[in-house]
Amino acid sequence: MANAIEHFSRHRVEDTIVQVMADMQHGLERLIGEELSVIRHYARLGNWPHKRVNIFVLEDLRPLVSQIKGAAALSSVIANDVDLRPMVNIYDAADFSECSVFVNRSALEQGGLWHDDIALRGLLAHEHAHPLAENKTVRAARALSVEVEVESRIPSSIAPVLHLLADRLCVHAPQEVFANELAVRAGFGHALFHLDRRIVDKARAGVSGRSSLVQSLERQVLERKLSVDQAAAVLLVGDLQGHLAFALETAPFLRAQRRSQADAIEGALIEGVLCHLDPAARRLYEKYRDFYLVLRTDLSAAAMRRWSAKALDILADALREVHLQVRFALVRSRPGRKRQRPPRAERRAVVNGGVEHEEGGRM
Repeated sequence: MANAIEHFSRHRVEDTIVQVMADMQHGLERLIGEELSVIRHYARLGNWPHKRVNIFVLEDLRPLVSQIKGAAALSSVIANDVDLRPMVNIYDAADFSECSVFVNRSALEQGGLWHDDIALRGLLAHEHAHPLAENKTVRAARALSVEVEVESRIPSSIAPVLHLLADRLCVHAPQEVFANELAVRAGFGHALFHLDRRIVDKARAGVSGRSSLVQSLERQVLERKLSVDQAAAVLLVGDLQGHLAFALETAPFLRAQRRSQADAIEGALIEGVLCHLDPAARRLYEKYRDFYLVLRTDLSAAAMRRWSAKALDILADALREVHLQVRFALVRSRPGRKRQRPPRAERRAVVNGGVEHEEGGRM
């Protein structure tokens, strides 16, 4: 752990003991207050399973990545970019009596969310929705993983990004969709809507940097370092990695019959972001959004595998349109299986470019 623990406190909410450990005192009161409020709300709905909740608020999660992923190997699903995410909830899917939420303070500060109480509420509500949203489909998804083989000649950095994108959108999507939907239905729709609008605003600001990537790719084409097709493929992957995951945010609002909020998020996304990208990005966003709308909570292992395979086909078909031949294969996850892990700089591009509050275990 990078820093010594400077704060320890214990709180009781209904029948739950909440322990908070942090490497800094500053700003904790607001976070703790939101956490207790979220737990109290879920508990009063009658389906709160935890007797103990451990909150770790740390400046940097990198020193704990191996422990977090190891603890989650048999239960919650953890993304390869866990050390870049603002929060992650670890719990045992076989025993909900306890969970641990790791809060990445530096990621929250960089995202402008550390001082935003409503955004913190949305993040915490989402994290705690993960164990509440466990179902047959999520358990079937947990048994799957994806492997990627790029058959076209492209920069080596593209394959790991495609792996992370496929993993998130086509294998772990059920966990994200159901957690978001449950949080909205439970009464946290306003907080999640606020959070998503903040993230869309950040994505809109980030689109301005796309022109520099276009110029860089054009120079590489002129210098014969890349072909025209290769440059187009790199640009499309960049567009997809940053913004396609918004489908995981709008679909749950639609599933929860909150169309006005879904339309507001989507309208801002299209006007401020998607209309400035490769048109394929918007088409794919809409396809995945609609694909998540028909997702059921009772899929068998075989049905979940078919669902993921169709989701992967959607991505592969779009990539083939820019002459990028990619083979996606679904495999059975195994404890201890070493997953492809992109370099930190590439993973940061994924998180900073798009939705930052998904994947628990959310994250």
